[in-house]
Amino acid sequence: MIWLLLLISLINSSPPDDDFYNPPSNLSDYALGEIIRSRQSPHPITSMFINPLPIVSSHQLLIRSQDTFQNPTAIITTILIPPNPDPNKLISHQPFENSAMQRCAPSYAMSTPNFETFQIQTDLVFIAAMLSQGWYVNVPDHEGANSAFLAGIKAGYSVLDSIRGAQSFLKLKSRISNTTMTGKFRVGLFGYSGGGFSSIWASMLVSTYAPELNIVGLAGGGTIVNITLVMETVDSGLYSGLIVNMLQGLSNEYGDFKEALMKYGEIQPLHCLFPSAKEYFLQKIIGGVYDRDLLFDEIIRKKIMENDLISSLLVPSVPVFLFHSRIDEMSPFEEVLKLKEYWCSRNVSLELAEDMSYNHMVGAYMGAPAAITWLEQRLNGSLVSGCIHEFRLTNLGYPGVVPTLRTFFERTLQLFQRQS
Repeated sequence: MIWLLLLISLINSSPPDDDFYNPPSNLSDYALGEIIRSRQSPHPITSMFINPLPIVSSHQLLIRSQDTFQNPTAIITTILIPPNPDPNKLISHQPFENSAMQRCAPSYAMSTPNFETFQIQTDLVFIAAMLSQGWYVNVPDHEGANSAFLAGIKAGYSVLDSIRGAQSFLKLKSRISNTTMTGKFRVGLFGYSGGGFSSIWASMLVSTYAPELNIVGLAGGGTIVNITLVMETVDSGLYSGLIVNMLQGLSNEYGDFKEALMKYGEIQPLHCLFPSAKEYFLQKIIGGVYDRDLLFDEIIRKKIMENDLISSLLVPSVPVFLFHSRIDEMSPFEEVLKLKEYWCSRNVSLELAEDMSYNHMVGAYMGAPAAITWLEQRLNGSLVSGCIHEFRLTNLGYPGVVPTLRTFFERTLQLFQRQS
């Protein structure tokens, strides 16, 4: 099996070598969310953990979007079709890419199972569970073609434009195949860690940027709420490399940020999440690889605050389910509490499911059944309101989680732990 996965990774063309990713010269002529081109995914979606995946077909779209500064851009999104789909239910799943390199993007990594793309491979577990519900799944390269990790506004635009394109594609596919699709799509957002960050930005921008979308709820977990505090928390630890990815991601979107960063140290080589963790294992990044004064640089502080969820005055305009571990060692829970208090004061419909048992990675698997159960209720039309904060030893005990879903994630986590 290992030799086969390695062979697949060698055969697949990475995004820089694939002309499909290149935008046309008349990019600005396309409307936001318009499909520029489409194709069947050139390589099968392949999981290191689940075989076979519940996918009938997979399609890639190049879609018109825009960057933070409203300049035209093009993004890739991948549409996954399940067996016997429920025709009006669509999930936009934002994987926790947490990287600043195009080769780490979902459209490539989902068909290239290896150590470099391991973070997206873990996300395929969540995607498989959603496909098993009969939901269409949209998986955007939500960091954009320049891999602008933590550029929040751009990520929000990318997610929303990918949903626009996905809906257009699915409606056209329905007409061609003479299948029934009535009414508007009911759309849910899901993301963990950096994927939760992008999902939340989409939920905060949808009312002004894409008000025609019928987004019925957002489920996010382990979310990066306070960028500076996350960097300080993970420094000199298992995930020190995440700091390098965060700084490079913002550099990819903001030229002045990149220029400022170079005053405090050399730009580091690019890696996907897990290779970055390996490369910088236990290293001190702030005050080591980079001079500590970078955190006090006016330009760097300004750009971080512009993208911080904890600093934003915007709030989601859709119901929100947050799941987060009190002992999360990457994204401190106290910042989630602050975010929850602010959002509730602004009348956001919010449910916070606090977990007492798991670290950042394990919390993703143990919280996903609750998130999927909550999303199922929203997609089925059940309304929700108010502000709720619930405490559990484990979110596997969330009301309504069916035993098969709980068992699926428990067993997959065990496989994940053996392989990692």
